[in-house]
Amino acid sequence: MSLVQKLPPLFIVFLMLFTGCHSVKWNSLNSSSIELPPEKIQSIFNQFANGIMVLEANSPGKDYKYDIGEKDELYGDNILFRFTRVELKLLDKTPKGKLLVDISFIDSLSNSVDLHSIDLLRLIPKFDTQGDMIYPEIIEEEYNRFGYTFRKEHGEFLIQLSDEPSDELREAKNRAYRCQVVNNCLAPTKWEFSLISEDYSDFKTRKKGSNNLNQNKILSHSWFYLNAELYNELVRLKNPGFTHDLGMEYDQLSDIAENVTIDFEQLRSPIKYRVATEISEIGYQSKRKIEPLDNEQYYKKEFELFMDGTKETYETILETPVKTTQFTDAGYYTELTPKDFNLDWMRHLDSIHVDIINHKGTDAYVEITLTGQWTPYKINIGNIDLSLLSEQKLYGLLFGFNTYPKNRRYNPVQSTIAYDADLLPNDVKPYVLLTGKENDKWINNQYKGIEKIYITYESMEKDVLEIYVLSYERITPVWMAKVKLPKDIQEKVRIRKGLYNY
Repeated sequence: MSLVQKLPPLFIVFLMLFTGCHSVKWNSLNSSSIELPPEKIQSIFNQFANGIMVLEANSPGKDYKYDIGEKDELYGDNILFRFTRVELKLLDKTPKGKLLVDISFIDSLSNSVDLHSIDLLRLIPKFDTQGDMIYPEIIEEEYNRFGYTFRKEHGEFLIQLSDEPSDELREAKNRAYRCQVVNNCLAPTKWEFSLISEDYSDFKTRKKGSNNLNQNKILSHSWFYLNAELYNELVRLKNPGFTHDLGMEYDQLSDIAENVTIDFEQLRSPIKYRVATEISEIGYQSKRKIEPLDNEQYYKKEFELFMDGTKETYETILETPVKTTQFTDAGYYTELTPKDFNLDWMRHLDSIHVDIINHKGTDAYVEITLTGQWTPYKINIGNIDLSLLSEQKLYGLLFGFNTYPKNRRYNPVQSTIAYDADLLPNDVKPYVLLTGKENDKWINNQYKGIEKIYITYESMEKDVLEIYVLSYERITPVWMAKVKLPKDIQEKVRIRKGLYNY
């Protein structure tokens, strides 16, 4: 037994804090938890020279107008930080249940962004359903965008410059403070990378104008395909017993999925009782003006991703079909092959049910159902802990099972507004599903033009829930409502919220 193994656990924690070893993982202190990579994974990497997997990357230029967000002054102007290849190196040893790799994003001058000891399995979807529900889950997981944010100040990535870098490149390196690796929504193996800069050079000027949302700017954005053999093996490694074909055509998979009846008893505990709520507003009835809820929607509105004109209110956006740009296979938006959506079915969503889920002695977990007398569909939002919602924050949920936030930190903090799907208990994994009102059959929400839900409280009183439904590609909110909770539920939520302060 090693000296470290003999030490009391509390002393080890103290030693880590005292010595500044914040990056040391608990598993690294126990040699029994370290193992070799799986043989199949190792054999895939052995097919490449020196065991380093090299993938081709591509990046849009300065003139690409749909890269959502503001551009850094260096973005796309030349070859600097326009990454052309991705290198993955498998580590010889890995903690049990993980698969660690070093990832480098490299431009044509050999400048690179390096991420060390990254658990590749965290970027692989985890399938949580049983039986035929796996078909809609494959669509909702594989064709939703989710990824991880890495932070410079915590040493989660490094930027290496080539020999004799220019002053321009040194300054850009200093501005870069975040990067993201994202499993893209277009197809299995389609991933992307972005490097984000922090620029306050024009803060005083911007503060006086209307465009002062933040000082984040896109320094670089690249798309790449992960090796398909590796990806399929990773999916099966994370999902033992998974045998389904990930290469099935999307429309064929959707046809199968839309014949699947959702068994809500598999997804949540039984309903305890229905709350006596009061709807105080439905956006299309009040003719409320549509305004962006976050930075992404602000820029997508500015870039005119709605091609047939601006829809100003929640009423007018439901009156006629909308035409939007769409992603192409390469990962870029294009107006050459627009998508058409008819959203008028949402005019019949005029009823909101809030049901208490019978879960471990608390009445804070709910299922919210958006429905109506004449609607053919309903939107089911389940396993939502009302005590984790905070005022003036948007609790975002993509459609799906154990739905992923769009982006989250690689080193997460649990019990926050953005759930980490890997850390949730099995019986409270949130879900958002579009189903038939009468038969609970799964409906492809992408075909109906909607992609995400936002929930928040209207005020500090936490007595009124605001619910927003977002369009395809999260371009804009297209439906909203406010529902008032009864006093007893407010008090139960307030009491439970205190548990998260410890």
